[in-house]
Amino acid sequence: MILTKYKTAGEIAAKAMRTLVDAAQEGKTVLELMQLGDEAVEQGTAAVFKDKKMSKGLAFPTTVSINHVVCNYAPLPSDEASKTQLKNGDVVKFQLGAQIDGYPAVLGETVVVGASAQNPVTGRAADVIKAAHTAADVAIRLMRPGMLNHDVGKQIEQSIKDFDVRGVDGMQTNQFSKDNISGKKKLAFGGDGSSRPDACKLEGYGVDIVVSTSADGKSKSDDAFTSIFCKTNATYLLKMATSRKVFSEIQKKAGAFPFNLRALEDEKRARMGVQECSNHGLVTPFQVLVDANASAITAQVFFTVAVSGKGAIRLTPAPTWFDAEKVKSEKEVTNEEIKALLATSVRQTKKKTKKTTDGSSAPAAA
Repeated sequence: MILTKYKTAGEIAAKAMRTLVDAAQEGKTVLELMQLGDEAVEQGTAAVFKDKKMSKGLAFPTTVSINHVVCNYAPLPSDEASKTQLKNGDVVKFQLGAQIDGYPAVLGETVVVGASAQNPVTGRAADVIKAAHTAADVAIRLMRPGMLNHDVGKQIEQSIKDFDVRGVDGMQTNQFSKDNISGKKKLAFGGDGSSRPDACKLEGYGVDIVVSTSADGKSKSDDAFTSIFCKTNATYLLKMATSRKVFSEIQKKAGAFPFNLRALEDEKRARMGVQECSNHGLVTPFQVLVDANASAITAQVFFTVAVSGKGAIRLTPAPTWFDAEKVKSEKEVTNEEIKALLATSVRQTKKKTKKTTDGSSAPAAA
């Protein structure tokens, strides 16, 4: 039943993502797309598992991160940035998530506005997008019992070298569990390795692959647009009446998963009150990250998996926008080890055996 809830959440998130991808046309605003994604998830989760006591809804609010913006970009309606319109050629990262009974499935996909088989993506944008998908294909094949997160990270780094791109520093993949998308066990690649998580064996994860065309993959926060927060288990007696009202609303509406301040009743009050909540650890901000190089292009693939004895079980379907006709990079993987890995299946299968006349075992005929 748990796996069913995970997979149902994944299917709902994927359907919402397809709605977003189809809507990513020139002239669409960031706010319109965020609202569209959130509504699709809310409607999808409301239509399944009719138990009224069961928690259902967003596991991660919709974000729309463009070009050098790395992640978590979800400006509020009062921000002029929310009225930003997509332009042909923009490289757009969408991320969102759904949860059923606290079991989350989050996914992220990169699209290029106006691209098609007749008008394919080329140059550095094509390189970085193809690299992200190659890294994701490598990562899911390595998600199996006994694999260490450090080993997976090294292989991911190796898989993108031929594309002349870098993993974005500071990005981490977190262990997922009931009511939690920020578990203690983590996976990271890119950067200089100074902030790598402790080694651990793999279990169930939201795998976040983000790569950049910048030379060093360095990112920085842009706190002016931070609008996503998540309630913690910390306690503190808030001093400001506004903060107490905001935190009370957060407790009622947000539950265990990240939320956008846009979901609260009064945006201005929410902006004010959440600051004291954040300063004293009652909520954790999901900072907007941008590449330190403003001319860089970043691409993301985010998927959710469970790790079983035979390998990874996809809890979110594979991305649907990307294909070789639409994204034409001149670069290819040359590393033989990585090429061999990519040629394998995601799930391991045992060959059936049959008994021979002398009682020994032999492989069954294909």
